[in-house]
Amino acid sequence: MIVVDPQPLAPVVFVTGKGGVGKTSIAAGLAVAAVAQGREAIFVEFADGAAGDRALGADRRAVKRVVIEPKKAVLDAAKPLFGSSLLARLALDNFAMKPFIGAAPAVRELAMLALVQQTAERHPRARVVVDMPATGHSVAWLRVPAQGRDLIRYGPLYDLCARLARDLVAPGKASVAVVSLAERMVLRETLELCQRLSEEVGLPAQRLFVNRVPRRLPEGAVAAAADLAAHATDPSVRSAAEPLVERLAQRDAVSHELDRTLEDILGTAASMATLLPRAAKDPTAAEVATWLQERGAA
Repeated sequence: MIVVDPQPLAPVVFVTGKGGVGKTSIAAGLAVAAVAQGREAIFVEFADGAAGDRALGADRRAVKRVVIEPKKAVLDAAKPLFGSSLLARLALDNFAMKPFIGAAPAVRELAMLALVQQTAERHPRARVVVDMPATGHSVAWLRVPAQGRDLIRYGPLYDLCARLARDLVAPGKASVAVVSLAERMVLRETLELCQRLSEEVGLPAQRLFVNRVPRRLPEGAVAAAADLAAHATDPSVRSAAEPLVERLAQRDAVSHELDRTLEDILGTAASMATLLPRAAKDPTAAEVATWLQERGAA
């Protein structure tokens, strides 16, 4: 069983989930929804920024984008520790530190979280949406500040870890939105991710999005088609209605199976999951934003 916290989203929203579930599209939709609500929105992503550019599409002009490059993040985050860019570069570029930084992913992750916090501090009224890495990597990443605080105990690096644990990776400061698909295996992995976020990070998922869900049939659609197939006087109408009944019945069975799967795997959290429809083509960020607002999940 998982616990989904339905409270309003915090200023910073970390969006994660298994690869290929539409995580970046949901993150873009959350950012565009914030703009539609009259807020400033900042979309934070890592590496080259290409995925966010595609996901935001025509809405990229309305959303401020921050692209954090891992290597540069270490230098930028180190400036406050060393007092200046020059001293930070001299310290981190020396032959002894480079191998250490390269071999310690936690250093890079800590630096990138520091830049996320700096972004939030510079824009206190904004919704900052962070497109996180997939699944377990996100948990390890969000654990870094508390682990560093507990292990280091004193000094500038301790101060950084303590500040991030207190002011960023903490309830009320940040929310986690988890994205899944309506598939049994993916839902099980999502369940494990949500449990780890709650137990290991201390941030229960505040939003659980089940993406690409087949649209439900209108009430009575199967019965209406069956009645038409049975009583239509025009043979051509009857011959067209008979295969339609079969297709609609199959689709209705899929919807009921999805309900059972959600309840079986997610338990009581199934009622709090936000179901987003499967579209004929990839939805735009504005379309996703509309879906989120209609469901009260933005």
